[in-house]
Amino acid sequence: MTDLRPWRRLLAWSLEGRPCVLLIVAGTEGSGPGSAGSVMAVSEEESSGTVGGGSMEEMLVDRSVEKLREWDPVPEPLVHRHIEDIEDSSGMICSGSQTTLIVPVTPPVSAGVRDICAILDRDSSGLLEITESSFSFREGEVPQGHGFTESDAGWTYRGPLGVIDTVYIIGGGHVGRALADLLPGLSFRPVVIDCRERDFLPDPPDCRWIVSPYGSAREHMDQGEHSWAVIMTPGHRADAEVLGSLSGMALRYVGMMASSAKRAAVYRELLQNGAPAGFLEGVHCPIGLTIGSRTPKEIAVSIAAELIGIRSGTVFRSPGPIPR
Repeated sequence: MTDLRPWRRLLAWSLEGRPCVLLIVAGTEGSGPGSAGSVMAVSEEESSGTVGGGSMEEMLVDRSVEKLREWDPVPEPLVHRHIEDIEDSSGMICSGSQTTLIVPVTPPVSAGVRDICAILDRDSSGLLEITESSFSFREGEVPQGHGFTESDAGWTYRGPLGVIDTVYIIGGGHVGRALADLLPGLSFRPVVIDCRERDFLPDPPDCRWIVSPYGSAREHMDQGEHSWAVIMTPGHRADAEVLGSLSGMALRYVGMMASSAKRAAVYRELLQNGAPAGFLEGVHCPIGLTIGSRTPKEIAVSIAAELIGIRSGTVFRSPGPIPR
């Protein structure tokens, strides 16, 4: 949930006095069309964002507009469950379901939306909680995943809001720049660490850029399961220095852009210098999914696809044996 546009649209509409509705995906199962945390803003005339697209989204928008026309009195939030069977090209039927909240933007919700816009503007994150009678956001408290519960007392949705996963790109060359441009749209926060000033690139990425010796990159990186490291410095020596320095850090992912020959040379050097074999076994190198990529943008796509796959738990790629 990192796209600011639906939140800004909701805030603008509410300040103008235009009735509007927030749609948010509280959860999916099977082949549900949306993804948990997806957000959409809907007024009678227009919309922004998406909660999965297709006929389901069209139906949700229609239902939201119906609620807007019942604005006096202001309607309560609704829980909508959508279940559908999807036939693929082979004739197989896949079932999926999605739970979507339809939340009218009342003054208390508008105040929460204003806070959310301010927090997302400064690239922060936190916990969004919605119930039948409340709407709140707490900065800094980030839950693991999205949760929707129901009981006799009512329902509650709790989920993370903002960019949570930070990808540290060590080396801001052409591939690093392409990756930094791509990641924000994929719910990753890119941070480039390079020994060069950002203006060495004719069109540098619009993200945080830290000027630092490559060997000191770890000093600028947070640890934890939301921290990812991608090594792509201009040279073999710097790659080895950075990779060796990351040993012992608690990171979700460590990947290094290298050919098989370069990987073998770097790993041999690090093993000789005492790097733990277990650490090197967990490094993704060569980096990215095998899609035949050659240009910087294509390589960036292959890396981003691997990061998405690891985050979603659908990619389990063994980096291969360590050269001895």
